[in-house]
Amino acid sequence: MSPLAEQLKQYKSSFDASTPADILETINRSISLFQSNSVCSSCLPIGSEFPGFNLRSLSGEMVSSETLLANGPLVIVFIRGGWCPYCILEMQAWQRHYKASFDSFNIVAISPELPEYTSQVKQDNNIGFPILIDENMDYAERLGLIWQLDEEMKALLLKWNIDLTERTQEKQFQLPVPATFVIAQDHTIHFRFIEEDYTLRAEPAEVLKIYDKLQKVDN
Repeated sequence: MSPLAEQLKQYKSSFDASTPADILETINRSISLFQSNSVCSSCLPIGSEFPGFNLRSLSGEMVSSETLLANGPLVIVFIRGGWCPYCILEMQAWQRHYKASFDSFNIVAISPELPEYTSQVKQDNNIGFPILIDENMDYAERLGLIWQLDEEMKALLLKWNIDLTERTQEKQFQLPVPATFVIAQDHTIHFRFIEEDYTLRAEPAEVLKIYDKLQKVDN
């Protein structure tokens, strides 16, 4: 499998080469502004307890972290939404690993988007693992994983017909921060990846090394 980092780098290189300089400046300035004000570096350190959740599935049922952890250690991936090409590449990469494991490893993605948008992502990309809905981004906010977009970035997304208030029904123009965790059955965090630069994501192969070690311990 081609590393996710390589795919993300190739996409970003192509995007940067075809995008006007003023738009790239807006995007880079927005990321830098968020990085300078972010407290994500201190969020959810390794060894701490990962807060439990009870989130709605695409079928409308409530799914708890307790239920998922009953099956073993858990990989949790926070995505921004189906409009984000970096999130789609990440989900596709996880699906390849999930399929290669014969659908055997315990993973869940958490999205802020309404079920109709999230269901389309799942269908279009043949995602076999569950995706849960973080309504109003309440859970991401509880974890400190929220990016409040500046006005210039908001205007740019609207120019691209990406209305976050419509896709999430959340009044604030904000997004969850891309993040990946590996949680043991006792809720302890054994891996964390939190990145303000949304073009960067955790490498699934590296995450699964931690997951596999935990699975042997838990079993």
